[in-house]
Amino acid sequence: MTAPNNSSYQSKSSPINADLIPEFVFTVIKKLQQYDFQAFVVGGCIRDMLLNRIPKDFDVATDAHPEQITAIFKNSRIIGRRFKIVHVRQQRELIEVSTFRKKPDEVSKLRNGVIQDNAFGTIEEDAERRDFTMNAIFYDPIHENFFDPFNGKKDIENSQINFIGKKDQRLHEDPIRLLRAIRFHAKLDFNLCLTKKEIQAYIQLLEDIPYSRIFDEMMKFFLTGHAERSIKVLKQYELLDIFFPHLAQHSLEKKSLLMLGMKNTDNRVKENKTVNPGFLMAVVLWDAFKRDKSFNDEALSLDAKIKNFFNQSAPNIFIHKRFIKYISDIWRLQPRFMKIRLKAVYRLSNHPRFRAAYDFLLLRSESGEEEKKYADWWTRWQSANESTRKQLLDQKDE
Repeated sequence: MTAPNNSSYQSKSSPINADLIPEFVFTVIKKLQQYDFQAFVVGGCIRDMLLNRIPKDFDVATDAHPEQITAIFKNSRIIGRRFKIVHVRQQRELIEVSTFRKKPDEVSKLRNGVIQDNAFGTIEEDAERRDFTMNAIFYDPIHENFFDPFNGKKDIENSQINFIGKKDQRLHEDPIRLLRAIRFHAKLDFNLCLTKKEIQAYIQLLEDIPYSRIFDEMMKFFLTGHAERSIKVLKQYELLDIFFPHLAQHSLEKKSLLMLGMKNTDNRVKENKTVNPGFLMAVVLWDAFKRDKSFNDEALSLDAKIKNFFNQSAPNIFIHKRFIKYISDIWRLQPRFMKIRLKAVYRLSNHPRFRAAYDFLLLRSESGEEEKKYADWWTRWQSANESTRKQLLDQKDE
């Protein structure tokens, strides 16, 4: 691949609304440039601004090395193992500042299959290392200059996802890029440069990637505001068969608990509310749990049923133990919502997983799986004062 030259610099050719860039980002870039370093905002934030979306965060790229960055900014620290970056604090905000990197002379892989690339380079070399053309756009907000060596802006205008370089080579370098391409397709509704047949062929490359890394990438499908569309895209490309086999035949009907959960997650993201991966997985795996052979075994306790389910490794992707505990608590608390008695009610409402379990009850009620009266009762209970709560307990059977 030939490195782009300075002709790729473009001045004010595609305006960005400067109001979308926070002052603390300007401050970091201006200070780096005052010390005669190059400094740009780069990546997803540029893509989002060109689409007139408000970016979630801003990344800064520079030719300054980590030690030079920390020398300039007192409130900063170097982090990272795969590639050293610097976290700079400005006005109570955290900005990630990375040094331009290049393809390392020697290939060295970490245990998670990722190529270690602590090799610093030029802005041209850094652009070549990025995955998609739309993510390789650099913008200098001080001078209002773009560096767009692979025509990423044009691809954004044409709603197109294109790899930088040969897609076969880039996917073999890091197969996770396949999931990233599909995720951006779901998130942005851009055209995908991969056919269904190609996806089915390349998906085999993920077999050598640790489950923990796949899990982290899969969560991004659901936790960044496009969960409802993501689940449909994964079904379209027959990827549910691989990651969540129990959902392969799911109708994805709008009123199902699964799709209500996806919609609820998207709404929470839009409202800047937190979304716990454990809650999401409790929703995704619920149907599989109910269809598990031990679920209808009356000789087993609910705890035993849940334990059996996870011991069988029902999903095909790694789930960290802390999430299994979270999921188990949500499921374990469901029958207790039907026991509306004085001591039981107070014990349940004081449980640390009460709110998550209650939200799960609401989904079960809305999907028609559980009687609505229980969800309504617990909704009234939470907003009631002690006097009203006594009345609710007295009227529970009415």
